[in-house]
Amino acid sequence: MKLFGWIGRHCIAFILYIIDLTCFLTESLAFWQPRRNICNRAVYLILLDQIILIGINAIAIISLLAFFLGIGVTSQLIYIIQSLTGDNNLIEILSRLVLSEMGPLITGFILVGRSCSAIVVDLGNARMSGEIEPLEYMGIDINDYFVAPRIIAMVVSQVALAFYFTAVMIVASVFFSAFLYDFSAQKSLTELLGMITLNGVLRFTLKNIYFGLIIGNIACFHGLLVDNSSTLVSEQMQKAVVRCLVFLFLADGYFIIFTL
Repeated sequence: MKLFGWIGRHCIAFILYIIDLTCFLTESLAFWQPRRNICNRAVYLILLDQIILIGINAIAIISLLAFFLGIGVTSQLIYIIQSLTGDNNLIEILSRLVLSEMGPLITGFILVGRSCSAIVVDLGNARMSGEIEPLEYMGIDINDYFVAPRIIAMVVSQVALAFYFTAVMIVASVFFSAFLYDFSAQKSLTELLGMITLNGVLRFTLKNIYFGLIIGNIACFHGLLVDNSSTLVSEQMQKAVVRCLVFLFLADGYFIIFTL
């Protein structure tokens, strides 16, 4: 009975947590509300700053990881698939595995480890040092200046970096495989580009939008939960990173089932 009680409590807590995240995201991105002041110069500058911090500054590590994964992992997959199934199924398997799964997931993992923790620490320190309360007393919506720009920047960065990561990894793996094995790089890239459809691009974009919303929403939610204790910053950062990874796997599983 204690086991069932423990499972029941954790299931209820998980459902309530999802409800809290949904309400937080809806309130943060409720641009249609008449008192929102999202379209002003201050918010625009914060949004650009977050895009630079989250997206542009991550290009270097994204490039290196995509290149070495393309050479070390994807090229081996190409060789194994070619040996087992032949060239007929190679491009289809490669497109589903690399384009649909590895690109969004690995990009999401990088942003979780690099930017999710940074957002939690940033908002947590701002809350702990008393930088947020004066804005609330002045009638300024903290969602306009703290939450919405970070969530939007995370979504934009996830989508853009996932496309970039996937392109670099595919090119590196195909040309490296062509150099080592009996493999036509030009033919494979042409066939791969021919398999890309509008529905596939839209599905890829939608998946990365969901990933960006998950990471940005959870990071801002846990960052604003920090109170006056400095120990809560590291605690909320740990919770945010772990829960981001869990929700990314859940969302990826949903998309796998949806696209089968």
